[in-house]
Amino acid sequence: MDNKTRVERAKLLGWFVLLVFFLLSTRLWYLQVAQGQKYAAMADGNRIRWVRAVASRGRIFDRYGSPLATNRASFTVSLMPGSLDGETREHVLTRLSLLLGLTREELEAAIAKGIRYPYEPIRVMQDIPAQTVVALEEQRFELPGVMVEMEEVRDYPQGPLASHVLGYMAPISPELLSAWSDRSYYGSDYVGLTGLERLYEPTLRGEDGGSQVEVTALNRPVQVLERVPAVPGSDLVLTLDSDLQELAEKVLTEHLASVRAAGKYTDAHSGVVIVLDPRTGAILALASMPGYDPNRLSDAAERSSYYVELSRDKERPLFNRAIQGLYSPGSAFKPLTAIAALEEGKTTPQEVFYADDIGPFGIKRCWTLRNNPPLPVHGNITVVGALRESCNDFFWEMGLRLGVEALADHTRKAGFGSPTGLAMYPSEETGVVPDPDWKRQRFSRRPRSEQVWYPMETMDMAIGQGFLLATPLQMAAFYMGLANRGPIYVPYVVERVQRPTGEVVEITEPRIARTLKASADTWNTVIKGMVQVVESGTGASAFRRFPYPVKIAGKTGSVQLGPGQGDAHSWFCGFAPADNPEIVVVAFAEHGGGGGVTSGPIVRQIMEEYFRKQYEPEGEAVPDLERIQ
Repeated sequence: MDNKTRVERAKLLGWFVLLVFFLLSTRLWYLQVAQGQKYAAMADGNRIRWVRAVASRGRIFDRYGSPLATNRASFTVSLMPGSLDGETREHVLTRLSLLLGLTREELEAAIAKGIRYPYEPIRVMQDIPAQTVVALEEQRFELPGVMVEMEEVRDYPQGPLASHVLGYMAPISPELLSAWSDRSYYGSDYVGLTGLERLYEPTLRGEDGGSQVEVTALNRPVQVLERVPAVPGSDLVLTLDSDLQELAEKVLTEHLASVRAAGKYTDAHSGVVIVLDPRTGAILALASMPGYDPNRLSDAAERSSYYVELSRDKERPLFNRAIQGLYSPGSAFKPLTAIAALEEGKTTPQEVFYADDIGPFGIKRCWTLRNNPPLPVHGNITVVGALRESCNDFFWEMGLRLGVEALADHTRKAGFGSPTGLAMYPSEETGVVPDPDWKRQRFSRRPRSEQVWYPMETMDMAIGQGFLLATPLQMAAFYMGLANRGPIYVPYVVERVQRPTGEVVEITEPRIARTLKASADTWNTVIKGMVQVVESGTGASAFRRFPYPVKIAGKTGSVQLGPGQGDAHSWFCGFAPADNPEIVVVAFAEHGGGGGVTSGPIVRQIMEEYFRKQYEPEGEAVPDLERIQ
């Protein structure tokens, strides 16, 4: 081989070596400079964990500091998906599903729902029992990427009490996770789904913190590199009196059971009791029965089975009848018809009407004639007597004198057909105030004869039946207006929002929603009739021998249903003291029959307990600020 050839080969080798060095240098530059941050993060991801510190959820108290929703410590199993691959992943997931009692599909779904970043822990199961924690710790070396953390879970120390007001918590749904994408939720987070838990979710939740922790290959912590403290959620202090709430639920449940046991109203399983302060609109008790236990709906082990049980219950315990149930108000609506007739000059307090208890068209019969045997007709009667005896004949006549347009106008001005303004989730129903336009639109696809408004439908509306529909809360708001002789406040259930330190963030100020307009003579006449309902009229049997010197005003209501729809619904709405009201109580029983028989005794027991505390005090109840803090 000549020298020229050797030189050329040496040059080629040199260029090759230079090319190799160039490629290596380029690759090193790419890895260390262009992609340096990425690979540094990946390296840290294997060594450094961001351990989220979930903020302590705000608590919920009643007006006197009694806890309704708190938090308790529990163990949570988390998984680091980036620590698993191939055979290791298969081994860990198989063993973990056995230890947690989950199917493989449930475990995979929990991982898929919670994953955000490979080296960020995913909560797989919360509130695991102590024996499972021990088993996981014993097998720690066989479960790389699995961690057991201490976290708080929601607890409702009084169980089902006020369940529809408080609501419950459950894992966030994919729809909510998407809708709240800007709120830093994880797929494994629990959120409020109904009630105040949902309505005040951002307030109660707080702000999560966390720590950067250096760990070993088995995820054992070595040192904390950085810590960001969590900010606890704010607390809610409610207007509810938990003792009064408990009494309302107990009395309603027991009285419904007693009328069923008597064999007369065997379908009386559900109902509502609302107690509020007419001077402010503050709700002291709001019971919708049957209710549910929010602890069981929040418990991972039985949540699914319990929810199915509630969903299949024909009494619909998840349904908040107080704000979502739409019912005819029946005779409890008659005070409004009386106000409208007096204010429109269609009658006077002195007018004597002869009630033969048969309607103008000869086919509408007053309740007296439906008794077996029939009761004597009401005969000569004034508006006060008509309220006392709940005389349909009198109010049919008033409805016809007023006409549907005037009656509907007064009904809307009293708040029917509109929400009361209570802040709650889900929101309240608005109800129905019918008139000819409403009927024409509602039955637009029916024959013309079914779209026309008939006088008998005005008569039905005047006694609170027919197409007229209202929620129990709307009835309570209307009776607040009667108690106040005009002003109707916006009902509210949250007294204030405060930080765990006691610092008040927000306070609810009473706010007038509307005012019923009527003269002093009208108010005196209508309230006199309502007092006589309790003293000697349709509600007298329920309030006989009331133990305290308190004058009570009220009205019974029995809503007749169509053929095959069961027994009548039962109402009693009242307030006391009649001359200076401080409490409004509304009781409603589905298929409970007569208002004086079923709902009246419920209201009587609640009022008796309320005034017992005034006349037989056991010590003044004052807010326990230390307990709330």
